[in-house]
Amino acid sequence: MRTLLDFALNDKVCLIRVDFNCPLDDDKKIQDYTRIKAHAETIKAISDNLGKSVIIAHQGRPGSSDFSSLAQHSEKLQLVLSERYKVDFIGQTHGVEVEQRISRMNPGDILVLENVRQVEGETENKTSQEHANNVYIKSLAKAGDIFINDAFSAAHRSHMSLVGFTGILPSAAGLIMEREVTNLQRVVDNPQKPCVFILGGVKPEDSFKVADYVLRKDIADAVLTGGVISEILLIAMGKSLGIPTMNFLKKKNLLQFVDPAKKLLSEFTDKIEIQQDFAVDENGRTNYTMKDLPLNASILDIGEKTIQLYTEIIQNSSTCVFNGPMGKFEEPEFAKGTLEVFKAMSKSQGFSLAGGGHSISILEKNKIKLSYMSTAGGAMIRFLMGKTLPAIDALYTNVQQFSVED
Repeated sequence: MRTLLDFALNDKVCLIRVDFNCPLDDDKKIQDYTRIKAHAETIKAISDNLGKSVIIAHQGRPGSSDFSSLAQHSEKLQLVLSERYKVDFIGQTHGVEVEQRISRMNPGDILVLENVRQVEGETENKTSQEHANNVYIKSLAKAGDIFINDAFSAAHRSHMSLVGFTGILPSAAGLIMEREVTNLQRVVDNPQKPCVFILGGVKPEDSFKVADYVLRKDIADAVLTGGVISEILLIAMGKSLGIPTMNFLKKKNLLQFVDPAKKLLSEFTDKIEIQQDFAVDENGRTNYTMKDLPLNASILDIGEKTIQLYTEIIQNSSTCVFNGPMGKFEEPEFAKGTLEVFKAMSKSQGFSLAGGGHSISILEKNKIKLSYMSTAGGAMIRFLMGKTLPAIDALYTNVQQFSVED
């Protein structure tokens, strides 16, 4: 996979696919622009090497509450880069006016195009060659010299702007893409042992697949669980959690994962750690042990004994990967389990990695530093499952293998 270092960027038009997808408030104003800050590093590097940056990005999907123009994203990018860099915005995705605007760019200039999800066919999952014959790809490829994919967080999709350019333009990974792949490969391909995975949150399907893969491949020596993941494992062990927790799991249709949990436990019982005690809301944070089950209140976090156990395991690890909170972290009293796990990771002498928007938000808010924080959620999960990511595969295999139709 080629990177920016493989190209002379001077006076070259670089089509850069980034992920500027930001959380918006009710007025569709950007609430947090962490991803824009992250991608600014790649854009800055191109401008510093006198390349011309043409930014391709998305925000939401048509019809969704967070679908909007990228005009405000370009303003945030200008804010991040400072006045030393010139950032312009054009309210179109492609076409004659865009091509003319690109032709007038000077070395170091930056042009943000309108939301690519306005383009018909953008979100269709097709091959690089199938996408390459779309008028959108042909228009921008004609105006560009190099395609740079920096959108690792969208790399699990085979959308047009992610894979359509790689077969007809010289292509490379941006700095974020390169860094994400390097750090995740460090975990999956050759982790320093002992290696610990921490899986929580409310998405058991993904978490159980990750656990199965990393245990079966002997990547992880232990899997620590919290949140819904731990609750389902307890049910698989025959534990009765109580009506409030069971009602929540039924409402979310999560009891379907009890059987996969049983299968996982039957093969890897000795390597899976399940919470030993529970924090609930009874006039504040109250702790219960396993012998107190079933509980008359919803389980909202791992308890004190579990926090101590997990902290000891993490501090003795050489590699630690976090995906999914230990409890209802949105409420300060029940963010304790997640925060203590993060603090243990930060104090560990080994390599520590966490991913997903919620994780980054918690870490930054509490000023906790890990070895690496991934901006990705779904893409990171799929990488950790050992699955192929189409946008990354395209960078490896499809560089200039075919030409578009006239």
